[in-house]
Amino acid sequence: MITKQKLEIFSAIYTQYQVADFSLDILQGLSLLDLLALSTYEADKQLAFRSAWMFETIVLKDKALLDKRNYQMLIKNLTDLNNWSCARSYSKVLMYITSPKVNHIRLSDEEYDCIIDVSFKWLTDPSCPVAVAANCMDILDQMSKKYAWVKEELYAQVEYLLRINPTPAIKSRSLKILKKYIK
Repeated sequence: MITKQKLEIFSAIYTQYQVADFSLDILQGLSLLDLLALSTYEADKQLAFRSAWMFETIVLKDKALLDKRNYQMLIKNLTDLNNWSCARSYSKVLMYITSPKVNHIRLSDEEYDCIIDVSFKWLTDPSCPVAVAANCMDILDQMSKKYAWVKEELYAQVEYLLRINPTPAIKSRSLKILKKYIK
């Protein structure tokens, strides 16, 4: 729950620390769940972005912190997330969560479905920033190992993106994925 006190604490934190300092030690009583709640705060998009970015930085620096409550809240927030800056941080954490190398995170079928749905939704949204789209490609590519249908749909989307938006990042990520599928 977002309270005025939590907003004030977080506002003070993010103005006095550099990204290299991001850790649980600087949160002054806030939790990672609080950061996720703040990342959905629509009244202040910059505060939401900074909380998502801080969450991403902390959990990817110390992956053991990404426990079931934290990743479940992250996935729960996905469907209502309306901030592309937050989506970038969320997608970076999702790339880790969906990696085949990660074996300490057990997602339910519903959680997998949510990740797939949101990743395709973002990937096909014309307003989606290139970095988020590229991350979604990686997420979906990783998910295609568990769900064969994802591979076919991702292949079609990648080919489409190469035709309409061949930015360097999209082209690089697309060609990497297509190369795997053509073999």
